[in-house]
Amino acid sequence: MLRDIAGLAILFIMPMALILIMTLLQDNTFKALEENKIDIILVNNDAGELGQAIEKGLDEADFFDITDSISDKQVTAKQAYSLVANGKYQMAIVIPADATSCIRNNVTKQIASQIPDLAEYIPIDSTVKSEKLDIQILFDPITKSSFKTSIQSALMQFTSKIESQLAFKIYGKIFKEHLEIDVKEPENFGSLITFSEKYATNEDSRIIPNSVQHNVPAWTLFAMFFIVIPLAGNIIKERESGSVLRLKTMPGSYSAVLLGKISIYFFIGLIQAALMISIGVFVLPLFGLPSLVLGSNFIALFAIVAAAALAAVGFGVLIGTIATTHEQASIFGAVSTVILAALGGIWVPTFIMPEIMRKISVMSPMNWALNGFYDIFLRDSDIYGIAPYIGLLILFFGISVAITYLYNKYNRSIS
Repeated sequence: MLRDIAGLAILFIMPMALILIMTLLQDNTFKALEENKIDIILVNNDAGELGQAIEKGLDEADFFDITDSISDKQVTAKQAYSLVANGKYQMAIVIPADATSCIRNNVTKQIASQIPDLAEYIPIDSTVKSEKLDIQILFDPITKSSFKTSIQSALMQFTSKIESQLAFKIYGKIFKEHLEIDVKEPENFGSLITFSEKYATNEDSRIIPNSVQHNVPAWTLFAMFFIVIPLAGNIIKERESGSVLRLKTMPGSYSAVLLGKISIYFFIGLIQAALMISIGVFVLPLFGLPSLVLGSNFIALFAIVAAAALAAVGFGVLIGTIATTHEQASIFGAVSTVILAALGGIWVPTFIMPEIMRKISVMSPMNWALNGFYDIFLRDSDIYGIAPYIGLLILFFGISVAITYLYNKYNRSIS
């Protein structure tokens, strides 16, 4: 193994690079929006209350860098369209000139329809041309749907607030003129309902999910299962060099040879996991990333690591025994590992997969191990909580080794 430089690179250098690169790339998705401000263009052609409210709301949101002029000139709708289309800005908001008048007229018409007896006393501005308010939101084509939905929801909140204010003023005027009742306008039209965000963790847990806690276990497992390439290659090399034939002529069982190989690569898997976890704890913080929080159940952590190492080694031994050439082992081993990783949620979280893919994902040993890591790192689970995942990984190892043993026994009987 020490002489296999390529194998060592696959087992240790590649996963170290993957953990660092993927965690840095995905770190922004786990941060609050206010930590990563988005550049937007605001074309506010409305001098009324609605345009001011939208501009104020975007500014107070504290996760936008608003641009309304370039070279001391007001940005036009046409310029905004061009800048967003060329990818220089992620989005732009264009508010028409008669936005406030339009929304005031619409609210007035609704009130007039509610109080038909006073409709003639409720003034409607006939100079407003448009009956429908159309605020344009221009998005870069690469913008994700989830981001677009968030922006649209925020803008709807701003406009709803203005609608409420205008309706209150009109009702107040009606009460004053026809019922001689003074209606005091409330100082704050803010929402009466607030939403507080909190992670559903155990009462004594202070673990906050972040990119490190998701990426370190994911790419550690990916690296551990990539042990199939050097392990299978080693088995094939022994077969081609005649070492296996010499071992067959010696007294003893093949199970002893198999156990020796499993033991060595099992410890390599443990070393891999220890190294990757150490990078999460000590190295990633040097790049401004959070430190990996291991939780308090180290016995459970060792158990899931050991079970994952056994599953990876069992899979590698099976591929190495069945494959007949280095090319078969390398290609099939690499492709099958990538497939198991994709199904297991290493690249794409299982909760955003289609339903049929979520059902298939439970068949991947990487999914079992990853869920075990998540339970320990994010839910502070103990060994009893992850026992089902450990059992599945050990069962996978047992089935792989059993097939390997029976396949080798069958080959010996016909040779």
